[in-house]
Amino acid sequence: MNAPKLLGRTAAVTGASRGIGKAIAMRFAMEGARVLMLGRSQEALIGARDEIKKLSGVQDPSSMRLEAHEHDVRVPENWKYLAKMTPELDILVNCAGITQNSLLARTDPKPMEDILATNLQGAIYGCKWIGRQMMRNCRSTDGYTSCIINVSSLLAFKGVAGTSVYAASKAGLLGLTTSLAAEYAPAGVRVNAIVPGYIATDMTKDLGNLVAKMKIPLNRLGTPDEVADAALFLAANDYASNCILNLDGGLSAV
Repeated sequence: MNAPKLLGRTAAVTGASRGIGKAIAMRFAMEGARVLMLGRSQEALIGARDEIKKLSGVQDPSSMRLEAHEHDVRVPENWKYLAKMTPELDILVNCAGITQNSLLARTDPKPMEDILATNLQGAIYGCKWIGRQMMRNCRSTDGYTSCIINVSSLLAFKGVAGTSVYAASKAGLLGLTTSLAAEYAPAGVRVNAIVPGYIATDMTKDLGNLVAKMKIPLNRLGTPDEVADAALFLAANDYASNCILNLDGGLSAV
């Protein structure tokens, strides 16, 4: 039996109470990592944590090291506190996000600000404070590097009406990823991104899934578990840096 791929690692996953973030938290925990599940609602996080343990199939679910921590990514002080209290953190997944379904001309400033603050600015804060802590405590001498994974979106470079601000925030994550991959690599910190297409989550249920499915060459939506597979690869592969991993069922090809 193969050893767990993330044994001895400590990971933080934002947006971990549902969808892709929840699936990544589950996969990392099943691979031996201690996982800090971060989100705005402590109640939702606890529910997600308990559900993960129930569905994991692990013989002893209590052995899974899952922790629920209320954490608003938009607040810099939260990131400073997390870095201070968890200096051993060596994997960060920026997955928190809110979506948009409105034409730009009809979108009020407040929703725009919320999207940018949650999807992009929160990730920048995380990369700043957690990334700095990772560089200070680089563990590459132990045989592996630290890793930041930004969850972007196919909409970052495939135009869809009504998603402009969301698309801009996700495109910003790709720019953040490539810049920091160059900036952080000398200190042993890898920065990568996943670019999912249409994934079957609560965020996509109102976005015309049937229409989207008909356009996807593989003729189906992706699953959160498939995105979690990609996150595990990026976290565990010590040569993956500035890796922009497309996961869209071939939609970007058409």
